[in-house]
Amino acid sequence: MMDTASHSAPGQGKVRRAFTAVGAFLTSLDYTSFGYTLERIERLEREVARLRRELGRGGQCDAVEDADSASATALEH
Repeated sequence: MMDTASHSAPGQGKVRRAFTAVGAFLTSLDYTSFGYTLERIERLEREVARLRRELGRGGQCDAVEDADSASATALEH
């Protein structure tokens, strides 16, 4: 037996599917709290790595500057 409860226009199914697809796409673009948390953690990890590299280079630069100032002091005296 045919379902007589809903007789729709021929194109209505396509439009409804298109709206459903657009809705699903927009829902996938929503920024969830879980995604935000992961992005913040990744950003903080990159910042920590950058600071560690900078500190590593900074320690070497300070040692060179100390050696330069010590030799310059020795030349003055």
